[in-house]
Amino acid sequence: MSLSLSRREVLAMMGATGTLTAFAATDARTGFKTIGVLGGIGPQATMDFEARMHGAAQRLVPQRANNGYPPMVVYYHRHPPILVNEDLSPRFPIRPDPRLLEAAARLGSWADFLVITSNGPHLIQDQIEEAASCPVLSMIDVTLDEVRRRGWRKVGVLGLGDPIVYTARLGQLNAGSETITGDLRRRLDAEIMRVMEGHDDASSTAVAREAIDVLRARRVDGIILGCTEIPLLVRGDVAAADMVDPVQLLAEAAVRCAIA
Repeated sequence: MSLSLSRREVLAMMGATGTLTAFAATDARTGFKTIGVLGGIGPQATMDFEARMHGAAQRLVPQRANNGYPPMVVYYHRHPPILVNEDLSPRFPIRPDPRLLEAAARLGSWADFLVITSNGPHLIQDQIEEAASCPVLSMIDVTLDEVRRRGWRKVGVLGLGDPIVYTARLGQLNAGSETITGDLRRRLDAEIMRVMEGHDDASSTAVAREAIDVLRARRVDGIILGCTEIPLLVRGDVAAADMVDPVQLLAEAAVRCAIA
């Protein structure tokens, strides 16, 4: 089966009938919906998400051999998600890389819904959904739902560059936010890029932990690890009570959505 098949053709081959609507192409053999993973923007983070999603399925789904897992199609996009300059800084106004939208369209021909294993591209979520012709289960939404559940009113946010994908939404929730700036932000950004390249070491972890300590010193209620590479940097500390890990939240939400 080619990724060039249309969504209708895929459904026909699965024996589906009727009008095409969001979340309609449930695999009749397993009862699961198919998850499309738009990943690769952070390769290590995408692999981490896949492992977490399988772990979530093992906890949430009765297991029998290999059929206790939702079907999943993963696309590794090997370019920045938006148009960038030579130094990889974003071009303004922000516009999606057409290759990202092409990838979303291919995934949409297979999947009932998409997840994106990177935080920043959710700034262009509407365009991704339009290209895919299916909904995106938003990492940002599930994370902010958790912030609301915990009752946090002052939230630290770490990310690549300025994490406006979270800070703007927190403002709409009447919650305050704190981020890092200056040299510390530049150093954390550099370590995030190193993780993307497959490199990290004790010094990389030290930078991430320094950033967390700075935010904790500002007496935030908790911290959003708003870049999917950061949990890989902080390692075991990700389970701290004042941390929210969007990757884990998305993995669990994706499985629940696939079995709903």
